[in-house]
Amino acid sequence: MIRCRTMAYEALKIKKYWFKEDDLLEPIDWKYVDSMPQRVKLGLELYMEGRVSLGKAAEVAGLPVTEFDYVRGKAKIPLRGPDD
Repeated sequence: MIRCRTMAYEALKIKKYWFKEDDLLEPIDWKYVDSMPQRVKLGLELYMEGRVSLGKAAEVAGLPVTEFDYVRGKAKIPLRGPDD
């Protein structure tokens, strides 16, 4: 679990994601993300990379969009706007 969190933090540092660490109001809850099933983690990762929309990420995760959005918010992952 620590390795995954460290890798995600390093990905944030090397600008793998569409947002910067300084943009975050609160740090991402990597412990919560790590507790999710693999499919949900994959959906979150693809969403954070900006490769898929929220709806597509929910589909990858095997969750309804509203449930996936709840998970995203609980993990403190920012919502991507149309210009991001």
